[in-house]
Amino acid sequence: MNPTLTPLEAARIADDAEALAFADLFDAAPAPLRDTLGLRVERIADATLLLAPGLPTPMFNRAMGLGLVRPADESAVAAIADTYRGAGIGAWWLHWNPLAAPADLPARLAAQGYTPPARRSWAKMLHGREAPPAMPTGLGVAPARDDQIAAVTRAIARAFEMPPFMADWLAALHGRAGWRTYAVADGDEVVGGGCLFQTGHETGTLAWLGMGAVLPSHRRRGGQGALMARRIADAIADGALHVVTETGEAMAGEPNPSLGNMQRCGFVRVASRLNFAAPA
Repeated sequence: MNPTLTPLEAARIADDAEALAFADLFDAAPAPLRDTLGLRVERIADATLLLAPGLPTPMFNRAMGLGLVRPADESAVAAIADTYRGAGIGAWWLHWNPLAAPADLPARLAAQGYTPPARRSWAKMLHGREAPPAMPTGLGVAPARDDQIAAVTRAIARAFEMPPFMADWLAALHGRAGWRTYAVADGDEVVGGGCLFQTGHETGTLAWLGMGAVLPSHRRRGGQGALMARRIADAIADGALHVVTETGEAMAGEPNPSLGNMQRCGFVRVASRLNFAAPA
C-alpha cells in the first residue's frame, strides 16, 4: 500500500473502487435481466446505492461510501432510506466505514432501528504497486478464452451458490471495457474463475478484484491464492496504482481462508467496514 496515503484516503479509494465496479456490473447486465430485476444505481450525498428489487439480497441492495467525502447527516440517511423504500426494497444494508464522519453516526443509526446483521463487518483491503508473491498451485490460472466463458461463469455462480441467471450476467463482462475474466482449470476442466475491473480515478488507475471462486471439489489446492496473485500482477502491469478487494470478516470460530489469501498476497486491511441492516 502507498505509504503516503492517509488512512481516510486509503478507505475512500477502497470504497470507490468497489462502488465503481458494481455500478459497471449493474450497467453490464443483459437488458432483459436488468429490467426483470429492476437494477439501477443511484448517488446520494456521495454514497453509491445499488438497487435490485428483484434480487432480494443485501449484496445487491446496499449503500457504500457515505461520510467519506464530507460528513453525513440524518437527512442523507433519510434520503437513502426513502430511495430503497420507494423501490420496494425492505432488506438492504448501509455500509459505514469507521473512518467516515461523523463518528457518532453508528449510534444514531442504532437509535433509528438499524441493526448489525450476523456478518457485522467486511475487511476492506488495499494493495499497492509492489509485486505479489508467487502462489504455487497445481491448477491452471489464465485469462479466460472465449470458449471457456460459459463454463467459468457457471463455476463462479455454483461456487458462490448464486442463482443460475448470474452466470449469464457475469458472462456479459467478458470483452467489456475495463473487465477481464480469468479461468481456473484442472487440465481441460474449468473449476473456477474470477474477475478484474480497472478504471480511472482522481488518484490514478484503480483495480478491483471480485467474483473469485473455486468449486468445493478443487479447493485447498492453491487455486484461490494463485488467481488472486495473477490478477494483482496483471493490474499492476496495466498501470493500476491501487488494487482493492474485500471479504466478510469471520464470525466467532469461523475460518477465513479468503482473508488469509489476501494477506499472503500483500493486501493490507484499511478498515473493518460495518454493516447496518435497515429497520424492518
